[in-house]
Amino acid sequence: MRRMSFVCLFFAGIAGVVAAGCGGSSAVTGPDEPVGGSAVLQGAILAPGISGSSSATGVSALAAGGAWIVSIVGTSLSSEVDQDGRFVLAAVPSGSVTVRIEGPGVNAQVPVSGLVDGQVMSIEVKVSGGSAELTTTPACTPTAQTFFSGTLDQAAGHKLVVAGRTVDVSELRKVWRGERRIQLSELQVGEKVKVWGVLRGDAIVVAEEIAALTSGSGSGGESWVTFSGKVDSVGFVAEGVEANPGPYYPALYVGGRKVKTDGGTKFKWSDGTALDPSQIRAGDQAYVEGWSKAEGYVQAVKLVIDCR
Repeated sequence: MRRMSFVCLFFAGIAGVVAAGCGGSSAVTGPDEPVGGSAVLQGAILAPGISGSSSATGVSALAAGGAWIVSIVGTSLSSEVDQDGRFVLAAVPSGSVTVRIEGPGVNAQVPVSGLVDGQVMSIEVKVSGGSAELTTTPACTPTAQTFFSGTLDQAAGHKLVVAGRTVDVSELRKVWRGERRIQLSELQVGEKVKVWGVLRGDAIVVAEEIAALTSGSGSGGESWVTFSGKVDSVGFVAEGVEANPGPYYPALYVGGRKVKTDGGTKFKWSDGTALDPSQIRAGDQAYVEGWSKAEGYVQAVKLVIDCR
């Protein structure tokens, strides 16, 4: 069923701030410069305490002690980072801007160049020790794959509003609650959802898949969770019946929480390469994404182990 995953993260000390772009440049916006562009900037903040980050993968921004905010210096543009470390800013001036990242104990800036009106620039910013740097060369494209989570604010016809962002559902293929397929009409305004799709140059997301991250009626008390922690213990359980067991998948405790895996779980090293589940060891740092069950365990959809 799922899903897209962003890029592998390598956590190391960062000494400074670097800039990169994808064509074109102009002066960095000044202190009182008004917003007047139509470029779209989306990205991921890779930092301890944000889902997807290598050293503290899966812990929500709020759990780290406060929200993370991304803004454009010299403008009123700002966006709160979601639980996966994702953000998007629309109406960004073309050319070059300075991106400010604010979070618990962090107030860093990174210059970004090459923004183009009507196009989407995708960036990743790694934060460590109060400094920030771009991890890859930004890419400007008419559209870009994206995913984000937030509260369903409005639902009307082929349009949703999720965390203040417009979502076009005219090409929607799947809607999930737990492992159960549901109809779009079963989503409830006010519940938390996760959207996968295509971000257009007008900042509208054309959704391909949506998952409800709350239990809803008839879902067996499931809720979507992301968290990280040390692997306390690991064992292997056969998927099948006693007379015909196998294959075997890890059943483990991560940060004191029971986690089950199966053939639908994606196993990855934190550098994005495939992980053989038999390589998981007690003491590893793990990131878990999946469904918390009423029975008291988490059924993992994705399990990421920090590179050793």
